[in-house]
Amino acid sequence: MGKKVTIDSATLFNKGLEAIEARWLFNIPYDKIEIVIHRQSIIHSMIEFVDGSIKAQLSTPDMHLPIQYALLYPERTANDNIKPLSFNAVQSLTLEPVRYDDFPCLKLALEAAKKGGTYPAVLCAADEVAVDFFIKRKTRFLQIAEIIERTLNLHKPVSKPSLDEIIESDQWAGETALKIAGKIT
Repeated sequence: MGKKVTIDSATLFNKGLEAIEARWLFNIPYDKIEIVIHRQSIIHSMIEFVDGSIKAQLSTPDMHLPIQYALLYPERTANDNIKPLSFNAVQSLTLEPVRYDDFPCLKLALEAAKKGGTYPAVLCAADEVAVDFFIKRKTRFLQIAEIIERTLNLHKPVSKPSLDEIIESDQWAGETALKIAGKIT
């Protein structure tokens, strides 16, 4: 997955990004998106329909099939590099509620997403800097959320930004997060 994606998975920041994607790709309101922890990493997505039925995309615990599915939809293509999921090997599938206090990066991502405007751009830029500092061992794991939060708190948002304002917010956030990260390390 790469170092950045691995860290974003550990902080659950990636789940915040997935909620943003679901909101914009499928026009789903945030209050209809439920995030759960599934440690086996077999369930890659689920959707509940208006009649209460649920469909899920399940595969081995890697991203090959979900990515292939997304890229080739609606086609179904065999791929010898994807190991089939054996339900005989799967003893159980568990889902746990998220303890948001334990995953502040997810909480920050969802708050920024709901605020909208330039907040998501600032969120992503601050995360880039914070995770980079952690990967380079210039900060501790728990300081990732602190860098993001401090950057978001200093942000002066634009509610309906132009592309130029989004780019400016991204640049501002990167510079601001660098300053913050440099001070707390």
